Amino acid sequence: MRVAHWKNLLLVMACVSATAAAQELDLDDLESRVEYAWFTEDANSLRNLIQSTQSALAKGGDSALARYELGFAHYRLGLMLMQKSDAGAGDAMGDCVEELDRSMEANENFADAYALQAACYGALAGIRPWKAMVHGPQSSSRIEKARKLAPDNPRVVLLDGVADREKPKAFGGDPARAQTKFRRCVQIFENGGATESGGPRWGAADAYLYVGRGLREAGDTLGARNALERALIIAPEFAAARRELRRLTGPAQ
Repeated sequence: MRVAHWKNLLLVMACVSATAAAQELDLDDLESRVEYAWFTEDANSLRNLIQSTQSALAKGGDSALARYELGFAHYRLGLMLMQKSDAGAGDAMGDCVEELDRSMEANENFADAYALQAACYGALAGIRPWKAMVHGPQSSSRIEKARKLAPDNPRVVLLDGVADREKPKAFGGDPARAQTKFRRCVQIFENGGATESGGPRWGAADAYLYVGRGLREAGDTLGARNALERALIIAPEFAAARRELRRLTGPAQ
């Protein structure tokens, strides 16, 4: 009896420990912190967030959403390192892919995870051209799956547009089609498309940035300014949006 009592007590303690770890990992807060690091272009903060999240998940509280948010942190870090031509960008995007594999194993209908993994594979195709023939189709298949699962998910629409914008025309890229998707993404956000609880919420500021960038490139200075100012209302610390605004009045770069 005494042995059984201690076994039951240890089981209860393990469950309590796992629950506490899950409570410690506030996923809404994690996403907000990842976004702040992205907006302020703070790679070190992203690395610290990744490390602390990995430690928390090792103690319990694993879930499809937790793995998604960890993959999202890797994705943002990868983008930042790509902008700096840092060799670590490929590793970050590869880590993103792995975390999203785990996310989709836990939830095979997680459209956000498919869309984000499509973006990571697309980035890898650019970082490692010798694997583009593999990563390109992987990216296409993931975004197609995401579109089928959730055609009106704003992040699915956003990342679908990013693929159209970043992909070479020879491989199906289309900046004009991308701009249409960015505008649609903005409309979905404006109509409350990111108000659902318990899931990813990011993307609105990015969508306005892409709309503004496309309008600037098309020569619509006023429209570009309006879009970029909307991005900064959402995220006042968004360094990339501020750079775009400066390009509207500064010399061509």
